[in-house]
Amino acid sequence: MAVMLALGLWGLDRGTMWRDESATYQMARRTLPQIHDALGSVDAVHGLYYLLMHPLLALHPSEVTMRLPSVLAAVAATALVAALGCRLARPRVGLWAGLLYAATPVVTHYAQEGRSYALVTAGAAWATYLLVGAAGLAVGAATGGAAGGVRADRSAPGPRATPADRSAPGPGVTPADRSAPGQAPTPGAGAVSRAAGPAGAAGAAGGPARSAAPDRAAGEAGRAASDARVRSAVLVRGGVPRVARAASAPGPERAASGAGWRWAAYGGVVAVTALLHVFAVLMLAAHALTLLVSRAPRRVWWGWGSASAGAVCAVLPLAALARRQSAQIAWIRHPTPGRLWAVVEDFAGPSTLVLALNLLLIAVAVVRPRWRSLTAVALPLFCVPPVLLFALALHRPCFHERYLLFALAGIPLLAAAGVDRLAGVGVDGLARVVARCRGVAGVERSARVVAGRRAGVGVDRWAGVVSDGLVGVVAGRLARVVARCRAAVEADRLAGVVTDRGRAMLAGRRAMLARRRAVVGGRRAVVAAAGVLAVGCGFVWQLPLHQREREPLSRQDDLAALAAAVGRLTRSGEPVLYDPPKERRIAIAYPRPLAGLRDIALGTPGPASGTLYGVDVGPAELLRRLGGARSAWVIAADEPETHRAKTTVLTGRFRLAYSLCLPGIRLEHYVRAGPAG
Repeated sequence: MAVMLALGLWGLDRGTMWRDESATYQMARRTLPQIHDALGSVDAVHGLYYLLMHPLLALHPSEVTMRLPSVLAAVAATALVAALGCRLARPRVGLWAGLLYAATPVVTHYAQEGRSYALVTAGAAWATYLLVGAAGLAVGAATGGAAGGVRADRSAPGPRATPADRSAPGPGVTPADRSAPGQAPTPGAGAVSRAAGPAGAAGAAGGPARSAAPDRAAGEAGRAASDARVRSAVLVRGGVPRVARAASAPGPERAASGAGWRWAAYGGVVAVTALLHVFAVLMLAAHALTLLVSRAPRRVWWGWGSASAGAVCAVLPLAALARRQSAQIAWIRHPTPGRLWAVVEDFAGPSTLVLALNLLLIAVAVVRPRWRSLTAVALPLFCVPPVLLFALALHRPCFHERYLLFALAGIPLLAAAGVDRLAGVGVDGLARVVARCRGVAGVERSARVVAGRRAGVGVDRWAGVVSDGLVGVVAGRLARVVARCRAAVEADRLAGVVTDRGRAMLAGRRAMLARRRAVVGGRRAVVAAAGVLAVGCGFVWQLPLHQREREPLSRQDDLAALAAAVGRLTRSGEPVLYDPPKERRIAIAYPRPLAGLRDIALGTPGPASGTLYGVDVGPAELLRRLGGARSAWVIAADEPETHRAKTTVLTGRFRLAYSLCLPGIRLEHYVRAGPAG
């Protein structure tokens, strides 16, 4: 989060807005009735975003204030991506995924833009996180839990399962606690049944004269404790053990109620995210594929279907209104497969080296998944929305990378999972090499010991020191000592008393486990630090791209520079025409350099007409207003396919004196061909 916040605030004030930001700036500063009137004809898909920005820009209207919500949304999205990595895999996967997401240049691009796309991404990440919790997709989620969880991952141990943890019993378990094969489970050496009390302990010390009923009760209690995943006993003051009991699990009614609230929250977040931009509803298709791959039970499908249906019903009116306003994106062309690949390059790169590494790591995570739940969540999120939008754009052109920014979260999750897979393979290989080296060293040491013993035996035989009788005496005494030790251990086990020897053994066992955990923890810290270093190297490699995103030319146009250039070339009082009316955004965003010019074609301003840029007068009225003018300036769109209606009106009465090409526009100066009339 701190990394994303620093990158978002770095170069936030570019000193200029581009055309889409100017729309946000002017719409959010209107009154609520004016915003409502405008949304009926234009920008309905951004209506909720304008309403959210309205109070913020009312407090302090500036470019930095307009972009701050996007920065904070990018920070929230980074945190949610990291949380997904932790929940679906392990903490270091979450750390790497969050850093990879923050270090992607396209993320910082939209984090510093006064539009809704960063907020949509944060909402989609939040909805995905809620889906993981509601459907029980997290690592270690119990099958058939409150949310109807699916099967947990079996391809790898959980985040806290180390080889030492799996091979050794818990700290409170002694060798005597483990029953022999074929025997019923018995209480450990540090525990007695609460029902039996001291008398039960005495009976156990006296021999196997216990009745069958207490045995069955003890067995049932042991199985219940095992199912609850708690230790069988806890030592308290005075060495008197007491049975540890876990809190009872929630009943079916409470579990169903909790699952209902989770699905309601999921549906609400999806609905709000889709209201911020209607194409965000495509995440539902990705989530459906996630549940299908995860083999979710019927109750999970029922909860997801109910929440999704509610969200879709909430978005349908906006989708219908946006379809009537589709002329706003008429500039988008039909997509080609190359355009789809360009989205992959922008999201997973964009530099060639970083793109190749990310695709390689994604392939590792998909082909050899270590965390199947993560792959089931991240891969559909990355693949399904672009494919669906591409298919829709073949019918009605609407394909653009900013509409798919919410799908980018799947890439760092998959890349981090691939790194974790490779790191696990490397660590396991190193451990095998070390074990092999230790085995070779042990064989050599044993060979030296055997050789020494053989030499010693040869000397003894030569000296006649070894005696068969002496060996027999020593063997007999050793057998008696072993028998007494076994009897003492058996007595201690039956009596349920932890002797000093047992306590020492338990303490040694705990110390050994602590040392093993420390070694494993240190190894994990080194691997996590290596991954962070690799992400840092990737960021440094793409640092020029990040610097370019902070420059004014990183956007489609620079309205501040255009307004300043027009202000220098024109004189106060001269008429100006904006052809088409959308070029009036220069004067709306930066009115001061153009304050002296007369917008002679404007009939009704934007706020009063319920439009973005106002309504112009007709050709006849325009000629009447130009009757006494000797010259006029035209700010025209530098787009060959644009129909220039105002330029047509000037033809015949005015002639073009000169034309200047500026980024995105053409500035033309017309003078009257004959006497003014």
